Amino acid sequence: MARITPIDVIKGISGKYGSGSSDYFATNRSSNRIHLAKYLNKPAGPMTEAQVRQTQLFATQQKMAAAWLRANRPSTDNGDKGTEAYQTAQRIKRQLCLSNVRQVILKYMDTDGTVTLPDGSVTTTPEQSGNSNPSGGSGNNGGNTGGNTGSGDEGGGF
Repeated sequence: MARITPIDVIKGISGKYGSGSSDYFATNRSSNRIHLAKYLNKPAGPMTEAQVRQTQLFATQQKMAAAWLRANRPSTDNGDKGTEAYQTAQRIKRQLCLSNVRQVILKYMDTDGTVTLPDGSVTTTPEQSGNSNPSGGSGNNGGNTGGNTGSGDEGGGF
């Protein structure tokens, strides 16, 4: 199959197109691959209690990951390459061919905000206001590699 290099206009497309369409474009900025998806089963009615809990858990995980990244990323305090834990997360990102560090952090973060990387290093998420744990448990989050908030190398993606 021929490999097509998209033009700049197509590279910038992301999201729904057309007023009555259920089709979505998603562009992976790191690999420049464009994915087309169709939203088949649109939700009807209000969210269930389980959906609300899952949404709150996801939002909490995203906040904890953002706080961890702010505390460990390259800065004047952490140096040009960030903390040792951040550098380890960068190496894991490259080994697993992930598009951003946030995916690594979410993969190895438990519900309390503790990031346990495979090299044995354990770091905790800095305390922040509103950092409650709606799930009430602990342990690995099952390999969640999503995340669509943030920007640059810390943001989410496909």
